Amino acid sequence: MMISLYYKTNFPKFWTRNLTNKLILHRTLIFTAIACSFLSISCASSGFGTQGLLYEDQKISMMETGLSASKEGIACAKSYLGLLALGDASVESSQNNGNIREIASIELETYNFLGIYAKLCTITKGN
Repeated sequence: MMISLYYKTNFPKFWTRNLTNKLILHRTLIFTAIACSFLSISCASSGFGTQGLLYEDQKISMMETGLSASKEGIACAKSYLGLLALGDASVESSQNNGNIREIASIELETYNFLGIYAKLCTITKGN
């Protein structure tokens, strides 16, 4: 498929001549800018605590009973670009992973890097 020589050399003239009302161009640019901003905001996020747009690495205490803990169980869930989320970060799963019968404390660890990768881990401590 060949593109005409006139079209190659006079692309700006061709575009403006065929676009008598530049409103279409402006609407397209505005729509693209808005769409890109929504897509960049809705990236991967852990959803807990303070949200860091560029980087996030936190540990959040959810519950503590004051009992001493000898065992620890961890369960994690991961998200990629906010499009794909995998894993089971439930308290039950972390309790089963650590063979814990009596829960002493529950903590959440969150990690997020540029909205590309996010990880949420539930850490259960107990006996």
